[in-house]
This record gives sequence, C-alpha cells and structure tokens, in this order.
Amino acid sequence: MDDRAVSPVVAAMLLLAVLVMFLSVYNAVVIPSLKQQAEVEHLRAVEESFLAFGSDITTAAALKQDLHLSKRIPLGGGETILDPVRSAGTLRVDPGGPLANVTLNGTTYTCNLTKFSYTPIGNFWRNQGYAWQYGYTNVTDEVLQTPLDYPGMDEVCEAASASGFARSLIGIEHEGSENCTKITISLVTFELGERNFTSGNGVGTLFLDATVEDIPVNLTDTGASKTIEIAVNTSLPVPLNASLWQKCNETLSKMNGTYDNVEDYMTMPEEGRDRVTLSFDEEHVPEVTLRLVRVVVSARG
Repeated sequence: MDDRAVSPVVAAMLLLAVLVMFLSVYNAVVIPSLKQQAEVEHLRAVEESFLAFGSDITTAAALKQDLHLSKRIPLGGGETILDPVRSAGTLRVDPGGPLANVTLNGTTYTCNLTKFSYTPIGNFWRNQGYAWQYGYTNVTDEVLQTPLDYPGMDEVCEAASASGFARSLIGIEHEGSENCTKITISLVTFELGERNFTSGNGVGTLFLDATVEDIPVNLTDTGASKTIEIAVNTSLPVPLNASLWQKCNETLSKMNGTYDNVEDYMTMPEEGRDRVTLSFDEEHVPEVTLRLVRVVVSARG
C-alpha cells in the first residue's frame, strides 16, 4: 500500500481545520467587537445631535424671532465592511406639559414645553438612548435614566432653579414716565408638528420652526378686568418655575413701584402654581401687545 498521498491530505485537513477555527474566532470575537465599536460611534453621533438640537431650542426661546432649524440624527448604526447589518431606532417628540399661563382680558395663553427622545432597537452594544426635557439631556437605558451633563438630579434641579432657558420663555417690556403707556409681553410656547415620530435604520430629522405673531390686547374693553395675570406651574419634576417666577414677579413689582396708573399688585401662591397680578386705573390703561412665539417641533424620516 502506497502511503505517499496521505501526508498532503492530512496537511490539507489540518490547514482547513485551522482556517475554520480562525473564521470561527473571527466571527465570534472580532466582528462583534468591530460592530460594537461602530455602534459606539453611532451613539456618539446621536448624542452630539441631541445636544445641538437642545441648544437650538434654547436659542429659539431666547431670540423670539422667525426661525427654521433642523438636525439630522442617524437612527441605526453598527455596520462594518464584512457585516453591513445595521441596528435601528425610534425618534419621537412629545408634549412636555405647561410651564406658565398669561391671562389678558379674559383670554389665557399657555407656555407649553416639549421633549424629544431617541430609543435604540437591536443595538449591538447596549440599549442606550437619549431624552431631552426641561432644558437638559438624559442618557436612557430601557427604564433607567441619568443626566448626561450633570452628576445627578440634585445638580439638575439646582441648575433648573436658575435656568436662563426658563427665564427666556416670558418677557415683559414696559414704557412710560409717570404712567405706564405701553406693555409688550412675549410668550414662547412649544407645539408638536403634524409628524412627531419616525423609526428605522436610516436617518431621522428633528425640525424646529418658530413663528412670531403680535396680538394687540385691548384692556379698555367694557367689562375687561384691566389686569395682567401670570401663573407659573410649581409641580414640574424640576424647578424651572423658580427663575421664571422670580423674573415675572420682580418685573411686575417694579412696575407697581414706578407707575402712578398701577391700581393693584398681588402675589397669590396656590397649590400647584404661583400667581401674580397687576391691575391698572380705568382712566389710564396702557396699550398692551402679546408677542406670541410658536415653536413647532417635529420628527420626520
């Protein structure tokens, strides 16, 4: 029996076994590691987009002018050259609840907040998402959340109580010498767009469209209360109300001490809200304009 052909066969089988083992290790260890690294880079891009769009929201509130901004957010990631399968995600915008009300001549205008979030689907690293609300961003992991820019919620609440974002949502400008003759109240409110949800493994986009409308308010109408009322919500999860209330209360208090035609000034703390009112003499009612800034936030694919 000739055994000369056995050695090449055995050598080929050994090489094949080594190749199979190498491919197995590569598929079991290297490719998942590469996909995790790609997923980390994807989530970093989502984080940067969230922080940038949160900054856009605070900018829109501060500028109070017509504005159109957008931010593209990759919904999926984790693809590599040898394994192009991508994870997916959902992007959504939700109402954030009311922060304050301004009542003029019996009509109430509400300052509503908004929030937006990203939730991963089939992530190759960890189920890490992001949620922006009340002026700050949380990192989420299914049911858990932790602040991104702060060590904990105590620091978030401390920052919220002095929030410049909250202070910018209502502005009060007044003119006059002995009597107040003109008042312009600006109020920023956030609304949901027609489309506020998108899902997939492509690219989603957050849109911000701000429009400004000046609404004249005639406090001299028969039966009108000649009163400006501002009520601030005190039941939010973070104390955004504190800095806004301080600003509005200080402004109306200063007007009370400055103008002769101010008839009454009152603060009324109530359950769930703080209220302040300013009333004018019926013979010297100022011209009042409400500058309503509507900021529509939407999410589309």
